[in-house]
Amino acid sequence: MKVSFPHMGNAYIPLSALLSNLGAEVIVPPRPTSKTIDAGALHAPEFVCLPFKVNLGDNLRALQMGADTLAMVSGMWACRFGYYGRVQHRILRDAGFEFESILLGREGVGAVYNKFRDTVDGNLTLSWLRAFRAFKRKAEAMDAIEKSAREKRPYERDRGSTSAAMDEGLRLVHEARGLKEADRALDGARELLDGVELEDVMEPPLKVAVLGEIYAVLEPSLNFDIERRLGEMGIMPFPVMSVYKWLFRPLKTDPSILIEERRARRTARPYIAYVLGGEEHQTISGTINAARNGYDGVIHLYPFTCMPENICRAILPRLESDFNIPILNLCLDEHASPTGMTTRLEAFVDLMLQRRRSRSKG
Repeated sequence: MKVSFPHMGNAYIPLSALLSNLGAEVIVPPRPTSKTIDAGALHAPEFVCLPFKVNLGDNLRALQMGADTLAMVSGMWACRFGYYGRVQHRILRDAGFEFESILLGREGVGAVYNKFRDTVDGNLTLSWLRAFRAFKRKAEAMDAIEKSAREKRPYERDRGSTSAAMDEGLRLVHEARGLKEADRALDGARELLDGVELEDVMEPPLKVAVLGEIYAVLEPSLNFDIERRLGEMGIMPFPVMSVYKWLFRPLKTDPSILIEERRARRTARPYIAYVLGGEEHQTISGTINAARNGYDGVIHLYPFTCMPENICRAILPRLESDFNIPILNLCLDEHASPTGMTTRLEAFVDLMLQRRRSRSKG
């Protein structure tokens, strides 16, 4: 089985560990580029959101690289993400490609479990347990490396050195074989990040919450690597979501994620009382919590035509007024440009600096 899946941040690291431990050959397509988006947009409905087009382009590239099986989460909920797998695979088959589908959620756990009966040697249940342990260990390592890089980047002496250390550390974790080697790779990644030269700053960096539609927040190719851009501008970003949370929320194996989700719904209830199927409660509660925790601003990322986040977009001006915190809304589609992103970020940083100076004078 040669299996592939679309990109979502660095999720390919734990997902590759899971599938390779089940005996599959994993094909990871290159990071999405403008060509990926163009290829996806060529085959996708015009009105559909940008993540759909990027995912479709990833799947197309994977098939061209020799994948014979495409994996995707699927389900029945309001956000169109629940239908990505079925619709994208239908589009690709109509385009002439032949492949097998693994639609987790649509087919049920038992069907997905049995898909790997012919790929593993020995007991299938034990293979799944070993695969899950590797998946969890690498997901935890990936999350730890990303957090460490996020904290160091605003203080780095040479711009880009933290990102280079992070990329090398993630490569070590991705290539690790076995749990002990993964632990050693994490230690090596921490040494690389500890070796980044830092400089003293006169005042603490601005703190910004980054929230919105989960793919727009987590996939750097879609948001022009906003987390790295902010860090290298001397800003401390705090993304409300993470790849780790996205992977383990549906598995319900980490109680802290479930508790955090319930708190988000309770905090957002005065402003949005319904479940829309996306990250609307994290967006609203994340904005409120950012103001309560003394953050300097909020950046709201969402794809054009995203229903849940466009509803949040109508609510956020009220939060901006009620909690006295500036919010930058960034709508992403295939026509967005890095120059436009940089210009808006620089203006927003100037606004936050001016507000901080005004408060300190007061």
